[in-house]
Formats: sequence, structure tokens, C-alpha cells
Amino acid sequence: MSRIEDEIQQTSFRNQLSKTGINLIYTGIWLKAAHSDFFKKFGLTHPQHNILRILRGQKQQPISVNSIKERMVDKSSNVSRITEKLQKKKLIQCRPSDVDKRAVDIIITQKGLDLLSLIDQQVHEINDLLAHLEHSELVLLNLLLDKVRNKPPRK
Repeated sequence: MSRIEDEIQQTSFRNQLSKTGINLIYTGIWLKAAHSDFFKKFGLTHPQHNILRILRGQKQQPISVNSIKERMVDKSSNVSRITEKLQKKKLIQCRPSDVDKRAVDIIITQKGLDLLSLIDQQVHEINDLLAHLEHSELVLLNLLLDKVRNKPPRK
């Protein structure tokens, strides 16, 4: 079993809190790299895939760039730039909003849906990265990760 100490060649940490923070960051970067490699096979980046999934969930109902940005996994993503690239690949369509002429409505194309379908058939490759964890460990890990992000305010 590979430990964080071995991965970064550090024999000790200031304390468990410091070790945990470094371990979370390291593991997040490791997972992100694995996802990047997986999506590269389909000519996509992880944020592009995220946008396509959001659009598929809209069931052909248009959505604005701002609404997509609110739902992104990586909130720092440049949604406008990403949608331009997806439009060039003909995976989405952009059109002026009927409601707000300054806004753009976006929908996924059949080509985009077909690509997601192909990815869905192979997504087990990514899911297998965590498949060695027991169901109860996955539940606990999700609870702990949610707790990390929901730090109570200082008193």
C-alpha cells in the first residue's frame, strides 16, 4: 500500500492535521490527473465533460452560461471559453436567449449526447479508481469530505 509519506518522500509531518491536508491535496491532484487522461481519449477535458453532463441533464431545455457556471464542479472554469470549444466541435449549440438578449442559451447536440453515451460505456475505468473501497468506506469518505467543506464558523 502506498502511503503519502512514500509518495512525497517525507518521513514526518508537523501533525496529523498537516498530514491530512497534504494527503487531501495530493489525492485530489492524483484523481484529477487520472480523469484528465481518461477524457483525453475522447478529445475532451474534465470541465468540457462536466458541461456536457449538465446540458444532458437539462433534457434539451436551454440553459444560460451563468446557470452552467453555478453547477460546475470546478467553479473557476471559464465557461464561456469552454462552450466556444464545445460549439466548434459541434457538441453544443449556442443561441441568443429569448428572455434576455444579452444572454446566450446553450443546448447539447445529438453528437454531444452520442459522445456522452460512449463515455458512459467506459466510465468504469475512472470509477475503478475507488472500487477497492467497501460501500461503508465510500459512505464514510463522502460524509467526511462533505464535513471538510462545511467547516463551522469560528466562535
